[in-house]
Amino acid sequence: MNNEQAIELFIEAMKEEGKSKNTIKNYLSDLKTFEKFTGVGRGDGVLSARQNDITKYTQQLEKSGLAKTTINRRLQTLRTFYAKLSQMGVIETNPTIEIKAKKVARQNETKWLERHQVRAIFEAIDKQKQGEGKRALQRAIFSVLVNCGLRIQELCDIKMNDIDWNSGLISVVGKGGKFRKVPFNNATQRAVLKWLQYRNLDGEYLFHSERSDHMTPRAVQHMTKKLSEQLNFDFTVHQLRHTALKNIADTTGKIEIVATVAGHENVNTSKRYIEPSLKEIGEAMKRSEFDF
Repeated sequence: MNNEQAIELFIEAMKEEGKSKNTIKNYLSDLKTFEKFTGVGRGDGVLSARQNDITKYTQQLEKSGLAKTTINRRLQTLRTFYAKLSQMGVIETNPTIEIKAKKVARQNETKWLERHQVRAIFEAIDKQKQGEGKRALQRAIFSVLVNCGLRIQELCDIKMNDIDWNSGLISVVGKGGKFRKVPFNNATQRAVLKWLQYRNLDGEYLFHSERSDHMTPRAVQHMTKKLSEQLNFDFTVHQLRHTALKNIADTTGKIEIVATVAGHENVNTSKRYIEPSLKEIGEAMKRSEFDF
């Protein structure tokens, strides 16, 4: 087996385990970076790497000025890669067995939007010079994102029969094909019902575009970019999910509720919404600052 075959085998294994497209994309990018470091022409490249190669690679990453979180992600990719190859019997020795993650002080840098910023997004939608149908579509999409905390792919994959209007729930297919139900409350229901008045395709998906009966993440990202250009702040689709989950955390104070809505397998992933953000810490310290 050569270098490229090993990487392809690993990527296929990750797909079978239900890893997201974005995670797999990062795996591939990180492995290609390490492949360049080892030198593709040197034997089997990453397959012939030894512990000393990993150590030198780590040192190079540190000298490059990359954030420790980025370095840790790239090293974690290598640990996952070699552990899987070892498990599959492709290699005899795992060269990352002694490699440790770089210590990073735990501080919550997750970015979510303030209430006035969310209001500004919807006001920008209403001001756009486009048909009422397009405004209704965008209002529905951004309402679901910022109120239900869905991932962008989860939003695009909502089907008409996933909505239970009587119980106010949406059935969502999350990472790894896992199902969960997410509350679908009054304001969001009104926005979606408004969109349904203009929905002109008899397809199975709730949201469609002019070109397809299945809205794509790229199309939603394009909407977001255009809106962001009209505002005095930048925002991303994923920030809307963060905002929804932060709002739930602030309202309930219960990490289990946040984890259930978010579709997190491990409640520790949801801690970022319970823990204070750097901005909140800064504001608290500003209020308590000594000034003599």
